[in-house]
Amino acid sequence: METNKLNAIALCLLIFILALNATGYAQDSRPNQAITQPTSTALWNGFYGRFRLSERLFWDAQFHYRRVGDGDTDYVGRMGQIYNRHALNYLVNDRLSISLGPVLRLNFTPQPGNPEFEDVVLEPRIWHEYLFAMPFGGNMAYHRVRIEHRWSRSNAVGADWIFRNRWRYKFYMNIPINNRRLIPGTFFVTPDVEIIMQSGKPVVDSPMEDLRINPSIGYIQNPRLKYTVGMMYTTGQTLDAGYVYTSRWILRTNVYISLDFRKKEARFPGVRLED
Repeated sequence: METNKLNAIALCLLIFILALNATGYAQDSRPNQAITQPTSTALWNGFYGRFRLSERLFWDAQFHYRRVGDGDTDYVGRMGQIYNRHALNYLVNDRLSISLGPVLRLNFTPQPGNPEFEDVVLEPRIWHEYLFAMPFGGNMAYHRVRIEHRWSRSNAVGADWIFRNRWRYKFYMNIPINNRRLIPGTFFVTPDVEIIMQSGKPVVDSPMEDLRINPSIGYIQNPRLKYTVGMMYTTGQTLDAGYVYTSRWILRTNVYISLDFRKKEARFPGVRLED
Protein backbone atom coordinates (compact mmCIF):
# COMPACT_ATOMS: atom_id res chain seq x y z
CA MET A 1 0.00 0.00 0.00
CA GLU A 2 2.83 2.40 0.98
CA THR A 3 4.59 1.58 -2.28
CA ASN A 4 1.46 2.51 -4.28
CA LYS A 5 1.25 5.84 -2.42
CA LEU A 6 4.90 6.61 -3.13
CA ASN A 7 4.42 5.75 -6.80
CA ALA A 8 1.39 8.04 -6.99
CA ILE A 9 3.28 10.90 -5.33
CA ALA A 10 6.25 10.40 -7.65
CA LEU A 11 3.93 10.45 -10.71
CA CYS A 12 2.27 13.66 -9.53
CA LEU A 13 5.67 15.29 -9.00
CA LEU A 14 6.79 14.23 -12.47
CA ILE A 15 3.66 15.69 -14.09
CA PHE A 16 4.12 18.91 -12.10
CA ILE A 17 7.76 19.24 -13.20
CA LEU A 18 6.85 18.61 -16.85
CA ALA A 19 4.11 21.24 -16.65
CA LEU A 20 6.55 23.76 -15.19
CA ASN A 21 9.04 23.02 -17.94
CA ALA A 22 6.38 23.43 -20.62
CA THR A 23 5.26 26.73 -19.12
CA GLY A 24 8.82 27.97 -18.90
CA TYR A 25 9.44 27.03 -22.53
CA ALA A 26 6.30 28.84 -23.67
CA GLN A 27 7.32 31.95 -21.74
CA ASP A 28 10.91 31.79 -23.01
CA SER A 29 9.72 31.48 -26.61
CA ARG A 30 7.62 34.65 -26.33
CA PRO A 31 9.45 37.98 -26.71
CA ASN A 32 9.57 40.46 -23.87
CA GLN A 33 8.07 43.25 -25.97
CA ALA A 34 5.78 43.71 -28.95
CA ILE A 35 7.18 43.35 -32.47
CA THR A 36 6.10 45.68 -35.27
CA GLN A 37 6.39 44.42 -38.82
CA PRO A 38 7.75 46.76 -41.52
CA THR A 39 5.15 49.29 -42.60
CA SER A 40 3.36 48.31 -45.82
CA THR A 41 1.37 50.37 -48.33
CA ALA A 42 -1.84 49.90 -50.29
CA LEU A 43 -4.27 51.66 -52.61
CA TRP A 44 -8.03 51.24 -52.10
CA ASN A 45 -10.42 52.55 -54.74
CA GLY A 46 -14.05 52.46 -53.61
CA PHE A 47 -17.44 52.86 -55.25
CA TYR A 48 -20.47 53.39 -52.99
CA GLY A 49 -23.92 53.23 -54.53
CA ARG A 50 -27.00 54.11 -52.50
CA PHE A 51 -30.30 53.57 -54.28
CA ARG A 52 -33.65 54.54 -52.79
CA LEU A 53 -36.34 51.90 -53.32
CA SER A 54 -39.13 53.29 -51.14
CA GLU A 55 -39.69 55.97 -48.51
CA ARG A 56 -37.50 54.17 -45.96
CA LEU A 57 -35.83 51.31 -47.84
CA PHE A 58 -32.51 51.60 -49.69
CA TRP A 59 -30.14 49.27 -51.51
CA ASP A 60 -26.44 49.77 -50.68
CA ALA A 61 -23.96 48.48 -53.27
CA GLN A 62 -20.27 48.84 -52.43
CA PHE A 63 -17.29 47.83 -54.51
CA HIS A 64 -13.55 48.06 -53.69
CA TYR A 65 -10.58 47.54 -55.97
CA ARG A 66 -7.49 47.14 -53.76
CA ARG A 67 -3.82 46.94 -54.62
CA VAL A 68 -0.87 46.56 -52.24
CA GLY A 69 2.79 47.53 -52.33
CA ASP A 70 5.11 44.77 -53.49
CA GLY A 71 8.89 44.74 -53.71
CA ASP A 72 10.17 48.14 -54.84
CA THR A 73 6.70 49.31 -55.94
CA ASP A 74 4.66 50.96 -53.20
CA TYR A 75 0.85 51.13 -53.15
CA VAL A 76 0.18 49.52 -56.57
CA GLY A 77 2.69 46.66 -56.74
CA ARG A 78 0.20 43.78 -57.05
CA MET A 79 -3.46 42.93 -56.69
CA GLY A 80 -4.72 42.71 -53.11
CA GLN A 81 -8.48 42.21 -53.00
CA ILE A 82 -11.70 42.87 -54.85
CA TYR A 83 -14.48 43.59 -52.40
CA ASN A 84 -18.24 43.33 -53.04
CA ARG A 85 -20.63 44.36 -50.25
CA HIS A 86 -24.40 44.67 -50.60
CA ALA A 87 -27.23 45.28 -48.15
CA LEU A 88 -30.79 46.38 -47.70
CA ASN A 89 -30.77 49.53 -45.61
CA TYR A 90 -33.81 50.64 -43.58
CA LEU A 91 -34.16 54.23 -42.40
CA VAL A 92 -35.81 53.92 -38.98
CA ASN A 93 -35.88 57.72 -38.55
CA ASP A 94 -33.66 60.69 -39.38
CA ARG A 95 -31.20 59.63 -36.64
CA LEU A 96 -30.95 55.85 -37.13
CA SER A 97 -30.55 53.43 -40.02
CA ILE A 98 -29.91 49.67 -40.02
CA SER A 99 -28.44 47.43 -42.73
CA LEU A 100 -28.18 43.70 -43.43
CA GLY A 101 -26.56 41.90 -46.33
CA PRO A 102 -23.80 39.66 -47.81
CA VAL A 103 -20.15 40.27 -48.66
CA LEU A 104 -17.93 38.43 -51.11
CA ARG A 105 -14.23 39.31 -51.10
CA LEU A 106 -11.65 37.95 -53.55
CA ASN A 107 -8.19 37.60 -51.97
CA PHE A 108 -5.32 37.45 -54.46
CA THR A 109 -2.10 35.53 -53.90
CA PRO A 110 0.63 37.30 -51.90
CA GLN A 111 3.28 35.72 -54.14
CA PRO A 112 2.24 35.74 -57.83
CA GLY A 113 3.72 32.79 -59.69
CA ASN A 114 4.38 30.71 -56.57
CA PRO A 115 2.59 27.32 -56.99
CA GLU A 116 2.32 26.97 -53.21
CA PHE A 117 -0.36 29.69 -53.24
CA GLU A 118 -3.73 29.76 -54.98
CA ASP A 119 -4.21 32.72 -57.31
CA VAL A 120 -7.61 33.72 -55.85
CA VAL A 121 -9.46 32.63 -52.70
CA LEU A 122 -13.06 33.62 -51.95
CA GLU A 123 -14.01 35.04 -48.56
CA PRO A 124 -17.76 35.24 -47.82
CA ARG A 125 -19.26 37.28 -44.99
CA ILE A 126 -22.59 38.34 -43.55
CA TRP A 127 -22.77 41.84 -42.13
CA HIS A 128 -25.21 44.03 -40.26
CA GLU A 129 -24.81 47.67 -39.34
CA TYR A 130 -26.37 50.30 -37.07
CA LEU A 131 -25.70 53.94 -37.93
CA PHE A 132 -26.57 56.64 -35.38
CA ALA A 133 -26.55 60.36 -36.22
CA MET A 134 -26.42 63.17 -33.67
CA PRO A 135 -26.03 66.97 -33.87
CA PHE A 136 -22.56 68.14 -32.88
CA GLY A 137 -21.22 71.69 -33.07
CA GLY A 138 -23.54 72.74 -35.88
CA ASN A 139 -22.80 69.60 -37.89
CA MET A 140 -23.76 65.93 -37.65
CA ALA A 141 -21.61 63.30 -35.97
CA TYR A 142 -22.03 59.63 -36.85
CA HIS A 143 -21.52 56.54 -34.72
CA ARG A 144 -21.40 53.36 -36.79
CA VAL A 145 -21.54 49.88 -35.28
CA ARG A 146 -20.87 47.13 -37.83
CA ILE A 147 -20.78 43.38 -37.07
CA GLU A 148 -19.39 40.88 -39.57
CA HIS A 149 -19.49 37.08 -39.57
CA ARG A 150 -16.49 36.00 -41.60
CA TRP A 151 -15.36 32.72 -43.22
CA SER A 152 -11.80 32.88 -44.52
CA ARG A 153 -8.65 30.92 -45.32
CA SER A 154 -5.21 31.90 -46.54
CA ASN A 155 -4.09 31.51 -50.15
CA ALA A 156 -1.73 28.67 -49.17
CA VAL A 157 -2.70 25.47 -51.00
CA GLY A 158 -4.73 23.22 -48.71
CA ALA A 159 -5.29 25.88 -46.00
CA ASP A 160 -8.24 25.26 -43.67
CA TRP A 161 -11.29 27.47 -43.36
CA ILE A 162 -11.65 29.46 -40.14
CA PHE A 163 -14.58 31.44 -38.74
CA ARG A 164 -14.37 34.77 -36.94
CA ASN A 165 -16.66 37.59 -35.86
CA ARG A 166 -15.59 41.21 -36.38
CA TRP A 167 -16.86 43.97 -34.07
CA ARG A 168 -16.40 47.42 -35.57
CA TYR A 169 -17.04 50.89 -34.16
CA LYS A 170 -16.50 54.01 -36.25
CA PHE A 171 -16.85 57.73 -35.48
CA TYR A 172 -16.84 60.30 -38.27
CA MET A 173 -18.15 63.69 -39.36
CA ASN A 174 -18.48 65.62 -42.62
CA ILE A 175 -17.48 69.24 -41.95
CA PRO A 176 -18.05 71.79 -44.77
CA ILE A 177 -15.13 74.07 -45.64
CA ASN A 178 -16.37 76.68 -48.12
CA ASN A 179 -20.08 76.66 -47.23
CA ARG A 180 -22.14 76.57 -44.08
CA ARG A 181 -23.98 73.44 -45.24
CA LEU A 182 -23.21 70.31 -47.26
CA ILE A 183 -24.63 71.47 -50.58
CA PRO A 184 -23.42 71.06 -54.19
CA GLY A 185 -20.14 72.85 -54.77
CA THR A 186 -18.96 72.25 -51.20
CA PHE A 187 -15.58 70.93 -50.14
CA PHE A 188 -15.61 69.12 -46.81
CA VAL A 189 -13.20 67.43 -44.43
CA THR A 190 -13.96 64.10 -42.71
CA PRO A 191 -12.29 63.14 -39.42
CA ASP A 192 -12.70 59.36 -39.26
CA VAL A 193 -11.52 56.83 -36.65
CA GLU A 194 -12.50 53.13 -36.49
CA ILE A 195 -11.51 50.25 -34.21
CA ILE A 196 -12.04 46.65 -35.37
CA MET A 197 -12.06 43.83 -32.82
CA GLN A 198 -12.33 40.12 -33.58
CA SER A 199 -13.39 36.95 -31.78
CA GLY A 200 -13.61 33.22 -32.48
CA LYS A 201 -11.70 30.00 -31.82
CA PRO A 202 -8.61 31.05 -33.86
CA VAL A 203 -8.38 34.30 -31.88
CA VAL A 204 -6.20 33.46 -28.85
CA ASP A 205 -4.31 36.65 -27.99
CA SER A 206 -5.08 38.98 -30.91
CA PRO A 207 -8.50 40.59 -30.28
CA MET A 208 -7.57 43.94 -31.88
CA GLU A 209 -7.50 43.33 -35.60
CA ASP A 210 -7.19 46.93 -36.75
CA LEU A 211 -7.22 50.55 -35.62
CA ARG A 212 -7.89 52.87 -38.56
CA ILE A 213 -7.23 56.60 -38.61
CA ASN A 214 -8.63 57.89 -41.88
CA PRO A 215 -8.89 61.68 -42.37
CA SER A 216 -10.08 62.64 -45.85
CA ILE A 217 -11.22 65.58 -47.93
CA GLY A 218 -14.24 65.49 -50.24
CA TYR A 219 -16.27 67.42 -52.79
CA ILE A 220 -20.02 67.39 -53.45
CA GLN A 221 -20.60 67.79 -57.19
CA ASN A 222 -24.39 67.51 -57.05
CA PRO A 223 -27.05 65.77 -54.91
CA ARG A 224 -26.26 62.46 -56.62
CA LEU A 225 -22.46 62.50 -56.77
CA LYS A 226 -19.56 63.20 -54.40
CA TYR A 227 -15.87 62.26 -54.13
CA THR A 228 -13.37 61.77 -51.30
CA VAL A 229 -9.64 61.15 -51.08
CA GLY A 230 -7.55 60.46 -47.98
CA MET A 231 -4.52 58.77 -46.50
CA MET A 232 -5.35 56.13 -43.88
CA TYR A 233 -2.98 54.76 -41.24
CA THR A 234 -3.78 51.39 -39.67
CA THR A 235 -2.23 49.17 -37.02
CA GLY A 236 -3.34 45.89 -35.45
CA GLN A 237 -2.39 42.50 -34.09
CA THR A 238 -1.62 39.54 -36.34
CA LEU A 239 -3.95 36.57 -35.91
CA ASP A 240 -1.32 33.92 -35.16
CA ALA A 241 0.78 35.98 -32.73
CA GLY A 242 -0.83 38.80 -30.81
CA TYR A 243 2.53 40.35 -29.91
CA VAL A 244 3.25 41.01 -33.62
CA TYR A 245 1.71 44.24 -34.93
CA THR A 246 1.16 45.38 -38.49
CA SER A 247 1.18 48.96 -39.73
CA ARG A 248 0.00 50.29 -43.09
CA TRP A 249 -0.36 53.51 -45.05
CA ILE A 250 -3.34 53.24 -47.40
CA LEU A 251 -4.25 55.82 -50.04
CA ARG A 252 -8.04 55.81 -50.43
CA THR A 253 -10.16 57.27 -53.23
CA ASN A 254 -13.96 56.96 -53.19
CA VAL A 255 -16.90 57.84 -55.41
CA TYR A 256 -20.42 58.04 -53.94
CA ILE A 257 -23.52 57.83 -56.12
CA SER A 258 -27.10 58.30 -54.88
CA LEU A 259 -30.13 57.54 -57.06
CA ASP A 260 -33.85 57.50 -56.37
CA PHE A 261 -35.65 54.54 -58.00
CA ARG A 262 -39.12 55.57 -56.86
CA LYS A 263 -41.69 57.04 -59.20
CA LYS A 264 -41.31 60.78 -59.61
CA GLU A 265 -44.53 61.60 -57.80
CA ALA A 266 -43.34 59.64 -54.74
CA ARG A 267 -40.05 61.49 -54.38
CA PHE A 268 -39.54 64.14 -51.71
CA PRO A 269 -36.51 65.74 -50.02
CA GLY A 270 -35.33 63.77 -47.00
CA VAL A 271 -32.53 63.44 -44.52
CA ARG A 272 -29.73 61.22 -45.77
CA LEU A 273 -27.32 59.46 -43.46
CA GLU A 274 -23.95 59.68 -45.19
CA ASP A 275 -21.69 56.58 -45.26
